[in-house]
Amino acid sequence: MRGFRQWMSDHSEITGILVFLLIVIVVGGAAYGISYAVDGGHGKKAKTTTEAGSGATTESASESTSGQASSADQTSASETQPTETAATAATTAAGGSETTAAGAAAPSLGDTINEYGVYFQLVDENVTAKIETNLRRVPSTNSDEDIIATIYNGDWIKRTGIGHNGWSRVEYNGQVLYAVTSYLSTDGSSSSEPTYQAAGDTVTAKVEVYLRSSPDSASDDNVVATLTKGTTVARTGIGSNGWSKLDYNGTEVYAVTSLLEIVQ
Repeated sequence: MRGFRQWMSDHSEITGILVFLLIVIVVGGAAYGISYAVDGGHGKKAKTTTEAGSGATTESASESTSGQASSADQTSASETQPTETAATAATTAAGGSETTAAGAAAPSLGDTINEYGVYFQLVDENVTAKIETNLRRVPSTNSDEDIIATIYNGDWIKRTGIGHNGWSRVEYNGQVLYAVTSYLSTDGSSSSEPTYQAAGDTVTAKVEVYLRSSPDSASDDNVVATLTKGTTVARTGIGSNGWSKLDYNGTEVYAVTSLLEIVQ
């Protein structure tokens, strides 16, 4: 033993190397043992975890992919649906318009239509002129340029409407024209002196009406005054010609009967 120590002392460099090798062997063995212990006791668990993790990852990936596919389907459906809905809406709208257009019934007898601000009650009857009667483009005597034709007693035309203001709507050679109602007759009678039934009431205009010196609206030259709603006059007679005889400030005047209303 003493000789061994003496030898190690004499060979200190070799001794250092041997000590270093011994340390390496011991550390290496310890590391191996620890590695073995880890692999043997916990390696399986780690592997299971890894496998489980892998499986979860795979499943998660599958779900994600499925979700993306579902989202894609929904997106496709969402993109498609509005188009179909829009088309349906357009069709419905078009159908509604067609229905409305198709469902709009043409005016029938007894209905009222508005032309040139005149309300005409629709009729279907033949009339002739009591006297020479102008047929006009519009229900107005403001201009002779609107005169399209002139009819006489015995010239029969169709009347399609009776206006609220003393005008009639007629058809002449395929045209819609207008004539003064009081100049027309349904029984073929010619103009004769109208008869007036005595009246003793007070009247006013429904809106506004001309008071004329004669029962004639062919020209405004015979307009004496204008009667407005609320202003009253005494009516002395109701004529068979559609005119009323009035007392206006002591002057005998005439107004279209249908444009007057009785004051209670």
